[in-house]
This record gives sequence, C-alpha cells and structure tokens, in this order.
Amino acid sequence: MQIYLDNGSTTYPKPESVKTWMLRGLIDFQGSAGRSHSGEIHNLERLIYETRVKIAHFFNFEHASHVIFTKNITEGINLVLNGYLKAGDHVLVSHLEHNAVMRPLHAIKGIKYTVIPMNQKGVLDLDALESLLKSAPQMIIINHASNVSGDIQDVESIGDLARKYHVPFLLDTAQTAGAIPVDVSLIKADILAFTGHKGLLGPQGIGGLLITPEMAKKIKPFICGGTSSFSDQFEQPTILPDKFESGTQNTLGILGLYGGLLHIEKETIEKIRSIEHSRISRLQFAIEKLEEIRLIGQTNARERVGILGIDCIHQDNSEVAHRLNSEFGIVTRVGLQCAPNAHHYYGTFPKGTIRFSVSSYTTEREIDETVSALLEIIKGR
Repeated sequence: MQIYLDNGSTTYPKPESVKTWMLRGLIDFQGSAGRSHSGEIHNLERLIYETRVKIAHFFNFEHASHVIFTKNITEGINLVLNGYLKAGDHVLVSHLEHNAVMRPLHAIKGIKYTVIPMNQKGVLDLDALESLLKSAPQMIIINHASNVSGDIQDVESIGDLARKYHVPFLLDTAQTAGAIPVDVSLIKADILAFTGHKGLLGPQGIGGLLITPEMAKKIKPFICGGTSSFSDQFEQPTILPDKFESGTQNTLGILGLYGGLLHIEKETIEKIRSIEHSRISRLQFAIEKLEEIRLIGQTNARERVGILGIDCIHQDNSEVAHRLNSEFGIVTRVGLQCAPNAHHYYGTFPKGTIRFSVSSYTTEREIDETVSALLEIIKGR
C-alpha cells in the first residue's frame, strides 16, 4: 500500500467535496461561463464569484473582484513580474525563492536583484532588509515558507518594513496557503500569489493572485483576449478581474478549489495545522538523532510547515528515495525541488535532499512505517 509524503508538490488524497464539485461541473453545467446563455451557466457564474469571495475571505482580503484566477502560482507570478517590472528595475528576494520567481527575473532583460541576507536559523535578517529597502527597489518578493525546508518567514515584520519604505511586496504562499493562517491585511502584501492544488486541497491547474487596487492599476495584462466584456473594443478591459483573465476559464479547477475551501472551512485551518505539525514532529523526533542523516532547516517544527528535508550523509539521496518507493511504497520528492538557491544556502547543492511533506490525511501509522523503512535502508536493519 502506498504512503504518500509528497504533499509539498501536490496534496493527495483530495477531499470528497473536491470530487463532488468537479463532477458537478462535468455533469450539471452545459456551456462556457461568460459565454453561453442559460440558467445552468448563470449558476456556474455565481459559483465562480462565490469562489472569489471565499478566497478573499480566506486571506482576509477586502476586494473579491481583485481575486485573479490563473492556471497555477507560476503563471500568476509571471503575470506580475512581466506586467510590472522593466529593464533597469531592482528587486529584493530571499535565498529561498522557487524557480517560479528566479527564472522570470533572469528572463526579463535588464532586471537586477539582490538576495537578502539570512541568519543561521534560516530567517531573513530584518536589519539588512531595512538597509536594502532604503535603496528604493521596485519590488520585494518573499517565499512565505521554503519548499525545501518548510522554514517560515516573519512576513508581518517584512510587510511592515516594505510598507514603511513604500516598496511593493509580493508574497508567495505556495507552501502556506491552507497549511497555516495567512492574513493579507496583517502581512500588508500588495500582491499575494497562491496555488490551489497544495494546501488548499483543490485540483492541479488552478491558482491565482490577490492584487490590491493600487497595484492592479500599475500591472499590465500578461495575456490579452476575449473576456465577454467590452467586446466592441480591441483594447483590453481595465476592470478586474477581466483585465487579467482572458480566454475560457478552468471552471472545473475553480469548482474543485471551491470544494477544497469548503473542506477547510469545515475542518478549520487550526485543526489542519495541528495534525500536520503532529505528524512532521513525530517523523523528526524519530530520526533527528541518527548520525547518518542531517536535517535541513529549523529544528523547531513549529517554525516550519509540514515539511522535513533530510540529507543522507553516507548514501546517495536519490538511491534512498528510490528504495523508499520501490521497496516500501513511500512517495517523497528528491533533488533540488526547483529551488537551487535554497540548496546553496542549506549546503545541499548540487545533490539536493529527500523531502517528506505531510497533510492532514497523513496518519501516525504511515509516519511510523516510514521511520522503519528509513532505518532499514540507512542502518541495514
């Protein structure tokens, strides 16, 4: 029987509510939202709007019409960076950014970026950040929690500093949305990027952005086309969400996300956080004293999301991960996790790590069987 510990890539299993709403999308709604004219499609359009409202409420964001749906968080980040930055601009990033951030920054000609120093605990040096903000960069981009280590950043303090120096703040919540409380009003992020298929428990192929009205005016559309609004004009509409949502939407993905949000509302984010913390702590406690393994990131599991990265000192990480799957049916993620800068910081480049990531569906039995498998592979017992 398979043990799934790669929830940092995509959560599995999905709640029944996700399956129910996606199936309804296939069966009940004939046509295309914003295009077809029927009672069923009007109901679908209402559900799409309700999903925006739920997302806005989930992040404590005031503007439901400024919830923008994209196919994933990578597309959302590309939309912002390509629509806002220009040659000569300067951006601040952390050591822990995903390639969803770093590759667009490299691809846009003439962009310069500075990596903000971090302390030995994997947390941004706020004094160094304040000094860098005084140089008036065009944007600061922060990964709320590392997808390599799970380390959580003090984004409220970061947001306070960004607001103090009037620097737009883009927050990447790929690993935190649905895993820990995320309040955009407290964080003071100008843009929040989220993905639907991880902690929000929806399907793959859906993500999005929360953009403040002030920032929305300053970002150019990334993709232009049909919006079913102002169709007599060739210019892209400026109203939101239409400005950033051209073409037929992924309504099945939106409905699946709606189902995921319903599940989180029922279970509560606090309960989900408690279960995930319990499971990852159980795994860490069982293996942290092994001389053959080095743990990556914060030693206090409360300062991480439900991720534990390990580096096998005397064995090849890829071989260990392969054996975990082929011999014991345990699914992990091994390698650089699309975040090479983070591995440079943690001293695990180029070999990478084995990443274990739990969800609220992970059981204690699965953790215990994973520990037994690791011990057998590493110690031969």
